[in-house]
Amino acid sequence: MHKIVTAENGLEIIEISNYEATAKIALQGAHLFEYARHGQPELLWLSPTARFEPGRAIRGGVPVCWPWFGMDPDIPERPQHGFARSVLWRLESVEESDETGSTIVTLMLDDTMLEQHERRWFPYLFELTMRITIGEQLELALTTKNLGSEPFEITEALHTYFNVGSIAAVSIVGLEGITYADALDGFARKASSAPIGITRETDRVYLDTEDTVILLDERLGRTVIVGKSGSSSTVVWNPWIDKAARMEDFADDGYTSMVCIETANALSNSVVIAPGDSHTITQSVK
Repeated sequence: MHKIVTAENGLEIIEISNYEATAKIALQGAHLFEYARHGQPELLWLSPTARFEPGRAIRGGVPVCWPWFGMDPDIPERPQHGFARSVLWRLESVEESDETGSTIVTLMLDDTMLEQHERRWFPYLFELTMRITIGEQLELALTTKNLGSEPFEITEALHTYFNVGSIAAVSIVGLEGITYADALDGFARKASSAPIGITRETDRVYLDTEDTVILLDERLGRTVIVGKSGSSSTVVWNPWIDKAARMEDFADDGYTSMVCIETANALSNSVVIAPGDSHTITQSVK
């Protein structure tokens, strides 16, 4: 079952409830911001001070970073993480599967739906499709199609915020020995042979990896398996104390109950898409 509701601020939200799970998706940004399997804690973290406002990205859930990830050093007026997470997408379809008990939501964005300044930032003809499957596991697939006559280059991420019982009791496994760019140290290249524990501000882009990542949450007694395809980068982020306090849409103690594990193509793992071609990045969580 699904329904579309309009929030007080005018944002349209798709509410889903099926045999396996419940979820909420904002048409702005094709932004999944709630997902929980029945009888289990919420999988995604949502800031209690998130701003559900037109034109503003929602803090939490799975923001779509596209067509660039991070800040653009050459064009500083371009918004961080691109424009896809803050513009209105079109709902294409909602499919209910009696066989699997899942719901598949498809949303679309193309260049004709952008404002003039957004088209200046990314002056290409494109079609962007987000397919979200709500079921026993969560699946997201973001497809970029080049509709123009020249190639273009993108970086991207499914910027997933995971809800955890306590950041002090979390371990991230699967990135041991992978080189990462440390955004807190001038993007210096580093590596570690140990699973990741979060004990301070962490902002790392793990490069040239297609590996599955496992989030071990001791407090909630939960193991979260994050698989992916079409992705050569994995980002791990937690703002910790000082940065959390500086962000107006992030509760001061919010860092204690979240960690981002992002399926991405970032930095040197950018993707060039030829005319008529497409590229799909997928994330599955169970």
